[in-house]
Amino acid sequence: MGTTIIDVENMENILRCNYVKIPIVLINIIGAPLSLIFLLICIIRMIYKKKKLSFLTRLILIIFFSEIVNTISKLLQLLKYCFDDLRKERDKSIGRDTPRGIICQIQIVTSIFSDYCSLLCTLLLSLRCYDVIRNKKRFFDKTKNRVLSIILVIIVSISFSIGFLFIDRYRTEGNDSYRYDLRDRCTYWCWLDHDTSLICFGIYCFILILNIYFACKTNCSLKKGYKKLIEDNTYIEEKNSMDTPLNDIGKDLNSKNNSSEKVEKKIILSKEEQKRIEQLNLMRIKCKIYPNTTIIIWSIVIAYRFIDDLFMEKFDSEDMTPEEGTEEEKKFFTAHFAIQIIVQISLVLHTILSTLRGIFYGLSFIVFEEKAFYDCFKKCLKKFKKNDYLIDNEEDKKGIIRNTENSSSTYENNKNDEEDKERDSNFVEERDTFKERNIEMNTSDCH
Repeated sequence: MGTTIIDVENMENILRCNYVKIPIVLINIIGAPLSLIFLLICIIRMIYKKKKLSFLTRLILIIFFSEIVNTISKLLQLLKYCFDDLRKERDKSIGRDTPRGIICQIQIVTSIFSDYCSLLCTLLLSLRCYDVIRNKKRFFDKTKNRVLSIILVIIVSISFSIGFLFIDRYRTEGNDSYRYDLRDRCTYWCWLDHDTSLICFGIYCFILILNIYFACKTNCSLKKGYKKLIEDNTYIEEKNSMDTPLNDIGKDLNSKNNSSEKVEKKIILSKEEQKRIEQLNLMRIKCKIYPNTTIIIWSIVIAYRFIDDLFMEKFDSEDMTPEEGTEEEKKFFTAHFAIQIIVQISLVLHTILSTLRGIFYGLSFIVFEEKAFYDCFKKCLKKFKKNDYLIDNEEDKKGIIRNTENSSSTYENNKNDEEDKERDSNFVEERDTFKERNIEMNTSDCH
């Protein structure tokens, strides 16, 4: 079955992928098993490690399972080469439901199910994070709502996958140029016809826009909460140097440009508040990485698919036989070589994202689930993005962090240290007596 699996027969006449067919086959043959193994390891580790699975962890597991379905869809391609190749047969009695055609339709159903399940679960992740940040009475805190939302995602994914297959069968009946056993000549797996594909990807695009919207809303809320927490614990004090005459202090008190004036900002944090800031930072990063992985992958895939469907539809039209469509395709790409190269590069990129999608999802989630990965990630984050409020030094451990706004002036009077400490302690006592936290922060689902 060796050379048959590569399937390079008649490739010199298929100019939409003649230069990249072998790389595409190798990407699928190597990438799909790697994604499958990696996702299985992630699932086993998460189930084994966590005694109690939170709602977000369950959603991540469902995403991993749906990506496994996607890899299985790609691996089903290998089964086709166990059956006779009837692509050149034009006998109407053969029909379109040949063994290879049936496998092709299974690939379509499993691919669509995986796509919708991953997108909708990512949307639930964004909604859950938004729910935790913005609402006191959270919708997803109820077990009933969690279970119903997961069941709804699975039912919708199955319904769309079967529904689009029936639409595809109805639309392509009698279209001999786009039979099911002809559709994998370039992509190495089967997909919908061009018009049905545009409808399907239009819905993908809508779900993706919802993901982007709630991801942005959640990130903005977390940023506001972070700033408010810092502002609520900030004490600003104005000081004058010993050289300033006493009778001029009143005049210079409101003058920020006076060279003798020093403005000192003190951020007084308890251990609990430092921990909350760390949690806010962690949640901000998670709420960026989780949906952004989906947004980046699907933005590229959707862009490619829209261009491909709109551009290639005329060559796969039911008005042409497969031979006529191939000849028209050859004429066009021979006259427009630059477009041919762009189409083939885009096809390779699309194949990489589609085949290795499970690995990208797994890596984005495992950063926070595996301690070794998370510790490495945290070190890199501190190295490249230093946070002034989370510096590991003695002063931070005491819960008092100073940041001088006027760096040109130097505070040399050490006699005032005792007064500063007394003010700091008084400020903490006064703040704790009348201030109540208004930042709702439940990170039980995020750790």
